[in-house]
Amino acid sequence: MIFRMVLKSLKFGTWLILTALAILFIVFFIPAIWRNLVIYPKLDKAVAELNKLWQEPSGVTDFQTYRGIIHAHSFWSHDSEGTLHDLVPAAKNNGIDFIFLTDHPRHNLDTFPRGYSGYYDGVLIEPGSEKQKFGVWPLDSAVIDWKTDKDTLAKQVVDAGGLLVYVHTEEPHNWGNPYYQGMEIYNFHTDTKDEKLLPHIVNFLVNGKKYRHWALREMFDEQTEILALWDSLNTHRKIFGFSAVDTHENQNIRARQLDDGRIQWVGPNAKPFDTVNVNFWNRWLFHEPDENGWVFKLMIDTYNEGFNYVTNYVLADTLSVMSLAKHIKKGHLYTAFKSLGDAKGFLFWSENVKKETSGILGDSVQINQAVSFHAVSPLPGQFRLIHNGKPVDISSDESYEYAWEKPLKKGVYRIELHVKLRNKLVPWLYTNPIYIY
Repeated sequence: MIFRMVLKSLKFGTWLILTALAILFIVFFIPAIWRNLVIYPKLDKAVAELNKLWQEPSGVTDFQTYRGIIHAHSFWSHDSEGTLHDLVPAAKNNGIDFIFLTDHPRHNLDTFPRGYSGYYDGVLIEPGSEKQKFGVWPLDSAVIDWKTDKDTLAKQVVDAGGLLVYVHTEEPHNWGNPYYQGMEIYNFHTDTKDEKLLPHIVNFLVNGKKYRHWALREMFDEQTEILALWDSLNTHRKIFGFSAVDTHENQNIRARQLDDGRIQWVGPNAKPFDTVNVNFWNRWLFHEPDENGWVFKLMIDTYNEGFNYVTNYVLADTLSVMSLAKHIKKGHLYTAFKSLGDAKGFLFWSENVKKETSGILGDSVQINQAVSFHAVSPLPGQFRLIHNGKPVDISSDESYEYAWEKPLKKGVYRIELHVKLRNKLVPWLYTNPIYIY
């Protein structure tokens, strides 16, 4: 009798466990598998079809356009292991011309230059710091004392000719500080904060190899509150906006072989979490060390996908630190989700009554020198003209060109461009404003 009761309980328990596993599989894995078999292949096809429409716009300015990453991390940060073996191939693979690093300082006294600085196989890398929600690039030999009061520090950096921005703008800042020059209008890590982690982990397990770019894009939400804040701030003074992928190449599980032959496991944020011996059971996991000494890598947050995900396009004279920094400060840049299509060649400008260019994105133009706005794009899309934070015109069709020739008012004008994927318009590009005064 007792045996039958135990057997019945075991059967019931087994049934409960199998039912629970089946439910978990349906809830978490079936959506990821459906994306793998149906959704992501269709999205790949849609992007390929969109990019077949790419046309190089006619030149309107003598500036060159350089693709760049502003806010990324390397080995100098405590939470990254990235080296040139990772950074440079990822940059070259994605057409990135420059990287402005924002490595976390190792001490309160932060000496520049340090880490990577200069040209590496044609890719320009400039060292900078991220701390206290600042992104700082001294652009010269300097020592930053991070114990200094934040507002005083901002003034010191800017007065010395450096570049200083607010990062992670979803968090509180002293928005009235008169010295910061720019702010993030999109940050990938900011974008992930409202996500439930488990479904995305499952999605990366299923799609992280072939469709990692779409697994990343799965977390995208337009940052409407940050954009609204930026628009509001720009009605008081010029603050350039830029995008940050904030890549550390650190949301991974990796392993390295130590000098004594043991294997050290390293988890997210480059933190070791276990050391084991190589044995019969785990030997199959490991391969010969790569350029950085890793014998195992399960990658999620990578430079290669990150540098293609969202990109800044800077209009400048030359590929040099000083030229890029000068034009970034002026707001001569726009940002686009490059994984959907390359935006090189886009331009937003104003014209005077003689149909001459009177200003480009980032410029301040007297109202009597601006009678119309124009924009050209290498991909067709829906143009949205934003004035002081409010849309004043939305093009009815997707087009390569845009013109607004109605009377202009004083204020801040910028362009958003949405492209169509699978019959749905999605945000692709944001410009810095033209300021009409």
